[in-house]
Amino acid sequence: MRFVLGNRLLDRAGGTEVHLVTIGEELQRLGHEVWLYSPELGSFSDEAQRRGLAIAGTVEALPAQCDVVLAQDTIVSYDLGERFPGALTIFRICGDVVDFQTPPQVPDLVDLVIVLSDRYERTAIGCATRAPILRLQIPIDLHRLVPISVLPEVPRRAVLLGNYLERTDVVEAACAARGIEVARIGGAQQSYNVGTALDGTDIVFAKSRAALDAMACGRAVYVLDIFGGDGWVTPENYGILEADHFAGLATSRVIGPAEIEHDLTLYDAAMGPANRDLIVQHHSPRDHVLALLEAIADRVPAPRPAAPLRELSRLTALNWSWEQISIEHRAGAARAQAQTADDGRLLVARVEAEREDFRQRLRDVEARAEAAERDAAQAHNAHGDLAAVIARTGDPVALRAELEAMRRTRAWRMATWFWQLKARLGPR
Repeated sequence: MRFVLGNRLLDRAGGTEVHLVTIGEELQRLGHEVWLYSPELGSFSDEAQRRGLAIAGTVEALPAQCDVVLAQDTIVSYDLGERFPGALTIFRICGDVVDFQTPPQVPDLVDLVIVLSDRYERTAIGCATRAPILRLQIPIDLHRLVPISVLPEVPRRAVLLGNYLERTDVVEAACAARGIEVARIGGAQQSYNVGTALDGTDIVFAKSRAALDAMACGRAVYVLDIFGGDGWVTPENYGILEADHFAGLATSRVIGPAEIEHDLTLYDAAMGPANRDLIVQHHSPRDHVLALLEAIADRVPAPRPAAPLRELSRLTALNWSWEQISIEHRAGAARAQAQTADDGRLLVARVEAEREDFRQRLRDVEARAEAAERDAAQAHNAHGDLAAVIARTGDPVALRAELEAMRRTRAWRMATWFWQLKARLGPR
């Protein structure tokens, strides 16, 4: 069969992008023809092409016919629905944050909905327009993602694996308290060979597919990311974490630096082999693809509705763009509010410091003024003594000598300074 697997983005490695490449390679191993479609290509689509997958950046570049379309967002679902009206159409729900992750609400446009967790299955069931649902598990590349090194008894290095950066400070603070070095893979630090990138890493903080990739590499995995956290993955809690898509929302835990620092004391080197076993048992890409092929073997595409799919694609893309802008503005407003609060606290502290400095300077001036008044009184007394000398002697030479001697005294200088200061400070 010829498959066309579509995703809005193929410019970098994320959960949805890696998913298409993983099942695309497995379908090719089974002899099927696979094309990847995305209107936004980049370095990751180049990587997929190096792995032997055919890539198309426009629907016109795709073959004229295909048997199965698998889309992971509503935008490309409309694009491919118009291009291949006779193909069996599958939609995989890969998120529940933005609207375009929800299946198209056009009757008979989708023949099958795939969900990889109970969380997303609830979303599929809640849609007004529903197609049959196939519950599978996240397929992980067991060939490339393998343990390269064993975990040490005491952790030394941790990695934040993923494209979200919001919890970096929290993790770094907790790990620093335990003497654990922290690095990042994802976001601007892309890596298409996660297995090699995680060599020498003991603990991985991640969510969703990134958490499973790290488990396949035999690392101790701590579920934590932008939306929340559930802590260590263990064989005991694997079931509830898997049902939640390893999204960090399976439990009621609220995790901060103190909680992470405490949990780090529970680290166990045996977590690595246990995690690898869980992936091999439950997340084989071959099992995933075989279950998919079995589900569509006898399925016949429904007659497609006469809907303006190209226009729906355009409007959905615009809506997604505005959603992204709204999210960015909300995040920017929150950062600006926090910065304004910080600036306000700094300003208050600076004003208080300046006011205290002024008060100290005022006290100094008052003390100097009091000393000047005392010296002025002494100078006045000295002047009176000089007048007596003049009246008694009338000797101009003696008068000048006495006057010059008085001018050289500290009392005279202070008196002069005082009267000058008083003149400056007086009413204008």
